[in-house]
Amino acid sequence: MSGIDLNVSPTEDDDIDMDPPFCTQAPPPEMVEESPDPIGSEQEVGGGSNDHSNRGPHTNSASHNVGNNSIPTTTMPTESTTYPEFEDGEDDIAGMHEVLSTPTEPFIGMRFDTVEAARVHYNAYAAKLGFSVKSHTSQRNRHTGTLEKQQFVCNKFRKPKTDEELQRERMNIIEEVSPVQMDEENSEGHDEDDKSGPSKRSSSRLAVKRKRETIKQTSCRARMFVKLINNKWEVTYFIAEHNHAMVDKPSLTKYLRSHRGIPPDEREFLRCLHNCNLQTGRMMEIMSEFYGEDAFVPYGPKTISNLRSEFRSENKEYDISETLDYFKDLKQKDPDFFYDFSLDDENRVEHIFWVDSVARKAYEESYHDCVSFDTTFLTNRFSMPFAPFVGINRHGQSFMLGCGLIRDEKQESFEWLFRTFLKAMHGRQPSNIITDQDWAMRSAIKAIFPVTWHRNCRWHIMKKANEKLGSFLGRRPGLAEEFNSCVDESWTVEEFEARWQEMVLKWELAGNETFDWLKKNAHTWVPCYFKDRFFPFLQSTQRSEGFNAVLKRYIHPHNSIKHFVQQYEKIQRKILGVEGNNDYRTEQLEVVPQSTFPIEKHALTVYTRDIYHRFKVEFELIGRYNVQVLAPNMYYLVPNSERCYPYGERSYMVNASGENSYNCDCCKFQRDGLLCCHVLKVFTHIGIDRIPERYITKRWTQLAVESVTMPTGPALDELMPEQSLQKLRYANLCTSFVQVAKLGSETEQAAAIARRHIREMKAEFVQLKKVRRKKAKSNTSTNAAQPTVPTYAHQHTSDPNAPHHTPGANAHQHTASRNAPQPTPSGNAHQQGAGNNGSSCPAATSSSYREACSTFGSYYSSSKECSAFAKN
Repeated sequence: MSGIDLNVSPTEDDDIDMDPPFCTQAPPPEMVEESPDPIGSEQEVGGGSNDHSNRGPHTNSASHNVGNNSIPTTTMPTESTTYPEFEDGEDDIAGMHEVLSTPTEPFIGMRFDTVEAARVHYNAYAAKLGFSVKSHTSQRNRHTGTLEKQQFVCNKFRKPKTDEELQRERMNIIEEVSPVQMDEENSEGHDEDDKSGPSKRSSSRLAVKRKRETIKQTSCRARMFVKLINNKWEVTYFIAEHNHAMVDKPSLTKYLRSHRGIPPDEREFLRCLHNCNLQTGRMMEIMSEFYGEDAFVPYGPKTISNLRSEFRSENKEYDISETLDYFKDLKQKDPDFFYDFSLDDENRVEHIFWVDSVARKAYEESYHDCVSFDTTFLTNRFSMPFAPFVGINRHGQSFMLGCGLIRDEKQESFEWLFRTFLKAMHGRQPSNIITDQDWAMRSAIKAIFPVTWHRNCRWHIMKKANEKLGSFLGRRPGLAEEFNSCVDESWTVEEFEARWQEMVLKWELAGNETFDWLKKNAHTWVPCYFKDRFFPFLQSTQRSEGFNAVLKRYIHPHNSIKHFVQQYEKIQRKILGVEGNNDYRTEQLEVVPQSTFPIEKHALTVYTRDIYHRFKVEFELIGRYNVQVLAPNMYYLVPNSERCYPYGERSYMVNASGENSYNCDCCKFQRDGLLCCHVLKVFTHIGIDRIPERYITKRWTQLAVESVTMPTGPALDELMPEQSLQKLRYANLCTSFVQVAKLGSETEQAAAIARRHIREMKAEFVQLKKVRRKKAKSNTSTNAAQPTVPTYAHQHTSDPNAPHHTPGANAHQHTASRNAPQPTPSGNAHQQGAGNNGSSCPAATSSSYREACSTFGSYYSSSKECSAFAKN
């Protein structure tokens, strides 16, 4: 697990030609009005070129060549057209979806509720043709500061750079990157032997210079002007023709800058995936599954990476305060939740500790007997060491007993953490604790936990020893085996001392610094020094390190502290869920004993299921030993094979003292809380069929933590919040409609059928919304404020049965966009156009598929009725 890629967050895309979305500076006094040629005054607007000053007035419906300085325009009525769906109070989002689903060519007089709606429509139209747009010049009211005019242009509107300008830019970059002149000026004070030289340093700096790619400019004249007239944004000028080639492949449109956005519903879904710490590539695979193919996803991995960087940077400066507020919310929900923090001299938070009520009760009642503590995992953007207290539950699995984040690994930091841990656990010190080898940690444990038995991680010590003794042991075959046997199979301190001295004399190890250091610190890590201490099933901090490996799957190292705390809560809930599953296995499921011995059947009834399996493994070893009775209360266990793992080749003595009291040399019961195979062999030999009560450790039974009960959960249909249910419906419907889109894109006849059903579904969804609104109005007071009704101008319908406006409304209603496909009587739909240039898209199937996916994804994520409708 240590090799997991932690996904270093990427940087944002840079574009030196990119202007701000809207210019908010006050324009000069001379501003373009509704003149025949607003481009002629573009210089006064704030960014046009002088080569347009001699242009004459344009005429309606005139379309000439751009190279001849004439402007193509489209003549349309100026009255607003409303769509029947929005007459009764639809919201802006639904209107934007309608604009996105049928992007038609803008025309003079087309009106929108907001300037953002105008931008969205023009951008959707640009996506259909294959170019990118950007907000250019604007004008604000001098008195109120309100935006009154806005120009949207093609992103290739600037003049192409000349060779002289490109050469000047290259020279500027070289002067910026290369410190040759600075090095030459400072070289007088350097020694002559300095071999680094300016060229070496300049080349190293030049190697890290970021490569920039800019948009190829063509002085494109395509643009759209909108002006605020009677609280509506009206198109007052429009040029459709471009002087460059379009992006004709739908799968490449997503790389255009203005089309890299992610829809709101998908942003929230990607946020869920981000919170689960999925890699960007994996997130892209999931979205590709929803869209059917990777080519049809309207954004790329870089866009998702930038979005994840945005998520990580949200409220960065308020991270600590939001974390503390989150702790307060947890304490309101769980009164026994505990948290504490400390401040430094500059009133900044330097240490944090928290633990929930379930862990506090479990520790106090049973799990205080053994704790693993480790600080090798660095997390969050502040690189604070993560300090988890990990215990062992009744199933022999890791259990979180609290968590801390400390600023450093000094003794003072550890003392604060251990003191706060004691405060949370009502002053009860852990009986035994195992940590890695750190002098500051050992000193803090000795000061705060004076009665706690402290043990160092054997794995870390042996790892360091192997790094220093690798070649030394390689030149002495047999020394490594004797060393391991001395450490692992010495059951008393006296035996270890004797075998170590014998090994030193045999291999002439006297004076070796590493072996001397290992012997000097043997009391902190050699097993025989801890044979009667409770360290069940471990000799290292593997519990903590295993939890660190789990953290890497949940937490990105550059995420905020609040996100870290939230992910920690998820891990704790998962641990409790696994514990509940094991409780169910123990209480409700049956297992066949391995043997017919009554004592094994008894173990199955008293221990938890996982502990029983450990007991069963130990019980299987009784066949490896023969019993020799030396005295009425003394039994000598002799191995009947060469070696019995993990007890080696030696024999063991079992003494019976008093009633139902049996002691073995291996001390497994004191160390693990389970009887060893030697005592179990004696039981079967003398006819004991039940485990004596004194040898049934309560912490390995279902009664280990009696007072901790899982809270009663809500009803099944209330488990998931409505917002999460909406995301789930959206994901499921996207998958279902992608399958429909694949079938509908095979032929134009099938595409026409799909479009017809889309219109019918939209009409039914509108009716459902109206019914909900009427019910909501009936439940409110008659004096309640009514919502505003957004109206989108020039909204089209291709449904011949859709209601029309009254004849006096002079609205420009279209039965179809001139670029939208229409079924013909012969059954073949009109070829989907690629723009005003008249060229048809060669990949009609992929275009239809993409259109269907886009349309489906825009409409079916907002109500419960969508799911029921899809099922029917």
